[in-house]
Amino acid sequence: MFFYLSESQVGFFTLSKQILRILFLTDDREDYLADGLLHGLRELPSVELVDYPRKECMYEGGRKSSVAPEFAVRGGGFSLYGLLHEQEDAIDRSQIYRRLEAGWFDAVVLSNLWRQWGLLMQWRELLARQPLLLLDGDDDERLYPRSGTRFRQFGFANGLNVLLQAADTHLYKRELTRSSKPWGLRLQVHPLSFSIPAAVIFDSVPAKTQMFQTHIVDSELLELTAGSKEHFFVDESAYRSDLGAARFGITTRRAGWDCLRHYEIAASGTIPCFRNLNNKPPKCAPHGLVDGFNCLSYSSATDLHSRIKYLNDNDELLMQQHALAWARQSSTIVRAQQLLDFAQLPRYRSL
Repeated sequence: MFFYLSESQVGFFTLSKQILRILFLTDDREDYLADGLLHGLRELPSVELVDYPRKECMYEGGRKSSVAPEFAVRGGGFSLYGLLHEQEDAIDRSQIYRRLEAGWFDAVVLSNLWRQWGLLMQWRELLARQPLLLLDGDDDERLYPRSGTRFRQFGFANGLNVLLQAADTHLYKRELTRSSKPWGLRLQVHPLSFSIPAAVIFDSVPAKTQMFQTHIVDSELLELTAGSKEHFFVDESAYRSDLGAARFGITTRRAGWDCLRHYEIAASGTIPCFRNLNNKPPKCAPHGLVDGFNCLSYSSATDLHSRIKYLNDNDELLMQQHALAWARQSSTIVRAQQLLDFAQLPRYRSL
């Protein structure tokens, strides 16, 4: 016997209970890749997210430690931290182990594979029961667990190879280069990069009153400007206003190619000027920055000044607009959806 539903009944069934339950296993330090995704997943209306333990620095008032002020979030927690609001008892973080046993979650995200390998080993049977999304946002080009330290601790047969190669296990890597070799493991590896909350992205390109931002990270260029190598802003609005007033924002590779500064500059309607961007491996974050379209790649201070000199006003404004569009395409909610799409998780699940 077949039963047919009316269009209104179908619509009610489809729209009334659409949810994807995700467990986000965190640690107690900042991690720009994981924390941007945590923020974005919380913003997705289709996701019921449980961050466990509660990622304190992501919530209002959590940028600083009350008992150890010297351990405040790096850079003052600008742009990404202290933004989430949680109503009392809104998120149930109890009985996580038993809920995993019962198959309550649709997917589990591990926020940092290199730091949370112990939890991965301890819970590997539970975590194998649903899609597992492993994040690697470190300044390290190697694929886990190809580390001498790990081999010395656990040997080659560490019990995780089966889990790492499972059909529903996905690894997301920021510093993805030719050195990121699986060494015989069959891994599903996806490129992913930092992100920035949509709330801090400018609506339009603001008026420009200065050539560069105050905080200059390129030591060669610093000698030719009135900027400072020290990040001395203590007020986030002043920092953002300074970026917005600049026509060009200087950024470089540090320990890794990706940096939250790239996104802060673009989000301010300012052209990112990225030293040696053209040397970045194509699969390595950041993704989508194109020299001459939404940013400038330069090799020296002289090279940059030469490129700026021959840039007319219309082209400069257009590049600033393209930079702003790139920032919007790099919002935390867009990046969170990319995380789910790579794993082929449904945007909605009807209960």
